[in-house]
Amino acid sequence: MSIDIAAEVAVVGAGPTGAAAAWRLATAGVRVVCIERGDWFDHTRVPVDATERSRLARGPLNPNPNLRRGPADYAIEDDASPIKPLIGNGVGGGSIYWAAHAPRFRPEDFRVFSNDGVADDWPLAHDEIAPWYELNERRIGLAWRPGDPLGPRREGTPLPLPPIGAAGERISRAFAALDWHSWPVDLVLGRDATAADAAKCTHRGHCHIGCPARIRTGADRAYLDDALAGGARLLTRTRVLTLEHDASARVAAAVCAGPDGRFRVQAERFVLAANGIGTPRLLLASASGRFPGGLANGSGLVGRRLMLHPYAWADGWFPKPFEMPVGQTAGLVSLEFGSTRSERGFVRGSKLQLSVGAPAPGVRFERHEREAADPRAHLAGISVSAEDLPDPENRVVLSSTGTDEDGIPLPRLNYRLSANTRAILDFGIDRASEVLREAGAIAIVPTALKAEAGFHLMGTARMGDDPETSVTDRFGRCHQVQNLFIADASTFVTASCLNPTATAQALALRTADHILE
Repeated sequence: MSIDIAAEVAVVGAGPTGAAAAWRLATAGVRVVCIERGDWFDHTRVPVDATERSRLARGPLNPNPNLRRGPADYAIEDDASPIKPLIGNGVGGGSIYWAAHAPRFRPEDFRVFSNDGVADDWPLAHDEIAPWYELNERRIGLAWRPGDPLGPRREGTPLPLPPIGAAGERISRAFAALDWHSWPVDLVLGRDATAADAAKCTHRGHCHIGCPARIRTGADRAYLDDALAGGARLLTRTRVLTLEHDASARVAAAVCAGPDGRFRVQAERFVLAANGIGTPRLLLASASGRFPGGLANGSGLVGRRLMLHPYAWADGWFPKPFEMPVGQTAGLVSLEFGSTRSERGFVRGSKLQLSVGAPAPGVRFERHEREAADPRAHLAGISVSAEDLPDPENRVVLSSTGTDEDGIPLPRLNYRLSANTRAILDFGIDRASEVLREAGAIAIVPTALKAEAGFHLMGTARMGDDPETSVTDRFGRCHQVQNLFIADASTFVTASCLNPTATAQALALRTADHILE
């Protein structure tokens, strides 16, 4: 095995953050190689037929790698977690499967300890990363409605949002009647989208993988195409097995396995963007005599403080059908209960989000459905996304028994739902049910916890100013390995209750600019 490929910067992972970092570096003239264990996603694989699409979504098109079992997937031991991991493993990563909801974190989300006396403050504030939020929003083509009273201050001109539909309008009026906040989502349309594209979205089909409007929203389109045009090199179907370091504790090479066997990628700097499971797994698997607990793990926090966004749900049946189109699954959110209120008995809070046309898995309104011409037109649900607080015992570790095809230990999730999180979810279910009743629902079915909800994997290599209590500095540079950077949600200090992709991408762009400096 020899060093076959050399670059100035090697980026591990071509998902939303790896693609963003590769683009920023390559278009600035840096010689970049991006290493991706998966391949380009063939959108023609997604059938138009709803029945066939539903069948494939339970297997080959499922975001859970343990169910998908594709050639790029590795098993994840998740029997010790009630929430199952959902990972893309391909060019574009999770943005191939997402609902394209990309909000910013709120300023208060970076100051949880100062505001609420729990968890920790980030070493940076919203305004410090605002320029990279704005850059990312231009690149991905974000549509948003100005004036959200609970949102951060923003600059720039957004793309126009699609309409929220009849169900969205009715639920919005219900929130208003209760004097609770609601606002249309920040939705990625793709920077080539036009107002006409937004207006003609029918909302009749699925709003995830395979949606024609979603195809333009992935990181493959938003970033990687232009990164390659700027000179980056992409290695697909290539697994990074371990990182080797030299005597000065700098990473010298990534040991890889590809279609033609094993080889090394040598670079001056390395950027890990392999998600909140893949990044700590690689660091732990790269243990050495210098780093017996895992590469860059002097603090002992690699893999620890795993945060998810636990989901609960309330589905409602409405006697009068909504006018079609019903509405879009990510059309409306409420942050009324996103912040701490002492009288509630828990800290932090949740995001409520409208979903229409399809109930939570396993939920049926059988008597009502038998009487309805189109059951989808009678259904509306509200999800509850809880802010998870960091717990060192919620973590990613290496399996003691299982290995992948290359002999590398599998990752194992050890995760439990905290009492605080459970209280947030229960409170949220009650508030969601209240909104549905106000809007006219005659039957409501709660779902206490959604198992297939592990899209957001955060906190397993947290940033901070103190090397004793963090893995990276505020720019994502590992304290103990000076040429190694982490540019994904592993570096998050706290989780907010909002989708993390926009924040992770903004940080990845900021890390890339720091490398350029």
